[in-house]
Amino acid sequence: MIISERSDHLIGECAILRSSGVELLYARNKYEVEAGLQMHSPAFALLDFDIEGVNFLLKKLVLSPHGLHPYIMVAAHYADSNERAHMLRRGADFCVEKPINEYEVLAVIDAVFRRVMRRSIIRFEELVINTSGRIVTMRGKSVALTRKEYEVLCLLACHAGTVLTKEEIYQTVWRTGETPNSTHVSDQISSLRAKLGLSRKDTTYIHTVIGVGYRFGEAI
Repeated sequence: MIISERSDHLIGECAILRSSGVELLYARNKYEVEAGLQMHSPAFALLDFDIEGVNFLLKKLVLSPHGLHPYIMVAAHYADSNERAHMLRRGADFCVEKPINEYEVLAVIDAVFRRVMRRSIIRFEELVINTSGRIVTMRGKSVALTRKEYEVLCLLACHAGTVLTKEEIYQTVWRTGETPNSTHVSDQISSLRAKLGLSRKDTTYIHTVIGVGYRFGEAI
């Protein structure tokens, strides 16, 4: 997914990406980004930092559930390594210097695919999530989850150690800007805990942060 208000400036770069077998999806604003994430599962997102509402868009991409969570490349004019480091801390996976070098973008895509082929398993304590097959096992036994339960679990596991509010979980998994019903997220969490054999007071896997939301245990 290429997110830029002026995609016409990237015609040359896009042609080279297409000729290398990369399927492109364009988004010019937050509405098109939200629609794109609902209808597609982009593996990569190239975000133009000069686009309006870039902070909202970056957070939206960072909090996408696993399976819909793209590798985020942020294109900007970076003054120095400190600015690039700050962007990475905000959630970017890679910093692309403008003007964009399409061969650098292709090299990043190739490198990420090599890594994904080596690892598509999330392990934590006795929980194993096979993201390529959408298979979850707990203590060696397969756990049947609904789509929402799976996406909530993956969202938490992929942001291990980070407290996510009910609003962030709802807007990411349900992919809507509507105000969440207070029971939507808590119902999924309760169901998840029951299927995984966890108690309401569990702090190892899914920890309730009272008045805020939920946090998954630190990844190993």
